[in-house]
Amino acid sequence: MAGIGFELKKLFNDRSATGYIKAYGCSAVVTAGPFALMTGMVLMIQVLFRIFDIPYPEMQLYTASVIYPFIFSHIASSGFVMVITRYLADQLYSGKTKDILSSLYGMSVIALFAASIIAIAFFWNKPLNFSVKVYTYVFYLEMIVVWVQGAYLTAIKDYKGLLVTYAFGVAISILLTLLVLYVQIMPPVKGALLAMDFGNAYIMLRFFIYIGRYFGWEKSRGNFLFLPYFEQHKCLFFIAFIYTIALYLPNLLIWQGPLGVWIENTYIYAPMYDVATFYAFLSIMPVMILFVVSTELHFYEKYVAYFSYITDKGNFREIEDAKQELLQSMWSELRNIIEFQLVFTIVFLALGNYFLPMAGLTYTSVNMYNLIVLGAYFTGVMQVAYTILLYFEDQQGVLWIVSAFFILNTVFGGIGLWNGQESYGFTFFLAAAISCVLTIWRLSYFCKRINYYVFCSRPVFYQERKGPFSRITQWIYKET
Repeated sequence: MAGIGFELKKLFNDRSATGYIKAYGCSAVVTAGPFALMTGMVLMIQVLFRIFDIPYPEMQLYTASVIYPFIFSHIASSGFVMVITRYLADQLYSGKTKDILSSLYGMSVIALFAASIIAIAFFWNKPLNFSVKVYTYVFYLEMIVVWVQGAYLTAIKDYKGLLVTYAFGVAISILLTLLVLYVQIMPPVKGALLAMDFGNAYIMLRFFIYIGRYFGWEKSRGNFLFLPYFEQHKCLFFIAFIYTIALYLPNLLIWQGPLGVWIENTYIYAPMYDVATFYAFLSIMPVMILFVVSTELHFYEKYVAYFSYITDKGNFREIEDAKQELLQSMWSELRNIIEFQLVFTIVFLALGNYFLPMAGLTYTSVNMYNLIVLGAYFTGVMQVAYTILLYFEDQQGVLWIVSAFFILNTVFGGIGLWNGQESYGFTFFLAAAISCVLTIWRLSYFCKRINYYVFCSRPVFYQERKGPFSRITQWIYKET
């Protein structure tokens, strides 16, 4: 996270219940914002559709028109968000903030251009109504920008304002949908999608204002100064991109099987599996929040102390002591997260088996839910562990891990399609469990050899890479 740790440290120093509530609330806004945005709008608008007796096929069309932009905007933007997060962290660490707002404009343009090619190719020959295509496309582009803005929002201190912005955006979407359904001035699906676009537009514009106020509206030509980071940290782009695809891959594969349902000959999804997945992944929201407020906060202090002794000419004993404190803190926090999340996983298993049948899920869907909850548990732990590895700049190791996660999901998912519905959910659980074990093993392996990786594996003399992105940057800014 580019800057949330500094603000959370101040909140925790309050040593009061209010301070702790604020700290966990801040983390929840940053980590769960886009997910809460989509789920809040979709669930409430589906309720409105039921109240106004909107036909089920139209409700399906609306749901698919939200799910597709959300999933594919997350996939398309993931690599760009990871790279710009690294750029922001370096800029904030060095105290250079005048080009940060400009970088948001530049990265948004690049991400939107790349994502638009995918969307246009998808919609080109589809028989879906043109207006529905346009409204869905707008939502897709808005989500791309919101994902990119999320990297910048981690440095913003006004978390109450961010939470209010999310709430207002959701409220705008729901109230406009209610107006459309009540007055009947537009077809239900078109009206709901347009209302959702307005709500997202409000959120997106407000975030631009927050980011501009925080970093300043000073004009800068540094819109594309981050381009060399695609060369210096290209592994980060592929790590995020491959991991995000792997996360959604079980769903994408099952859509191609017998559970897949076609909507308007445009979208295909599997409600029986997707609904179970949605509820199952709610179970790992606590581990993401705890990681931000606990692991990143406490671990980062030891991390900075260790590398400060190395760079500021600390003696051997000081460096060794700092290393031991760092590793002890890291394993302690990771163990706490594993135990903490295990409790929530058990709770979600119990609650899901009791309430989901009441919500209309079949016995088969509930069984899938149980397995996906366990898979989500291992996925959450894996993500925490590989993020720690990224702190240590083990980008090659993490790229190997997420690639293994992708391959395992592909192989097991293919076997699951061939084997039938009985294995749905179990294939994801198996892939996540193996990947989690591999990640913990890699972290343990790295920590045992940390002196080698820190002192010996890096080049003695740093030589800046000069590739096409660097040459483009030089051409833009007329550098020699």
